[in-house]
Amino acid sequence: MYMDEIRPHRETIDRLNNEIIDKLKERVGAALKIGEIKKRHGKPVVDKTREQAILDRIREKAEVKDMDPDSLERIFKEIIRLCVEAEERQ
Repeated sequence: MYMDEIRPHRETIDRLNNEIIDKLKERVGAALKIGEIKKRHGKPVVDKTREQAILDRIREKAEVKDMDPDSLERIFKEIIRLCVEAEERQ
């Protein structure tokens, strides 16, 4: 009974995890394109002003969606770090 009840929710989580990974791959790809442009123009990989603007918007969106802004900010800091590291390896 327990497993029958929980199984569809676990399947949903598995599907969503795969979608999140696909979206992260897409985000890294966009960051790499930006990195190429930055490199051509002699700009640094890290743009703290842009990063802060992203985090501010994430916090606002979190509040609207009734989610914890601190938790989402931590997650997005890691996503940003993932992208920056990919750009630096480029």
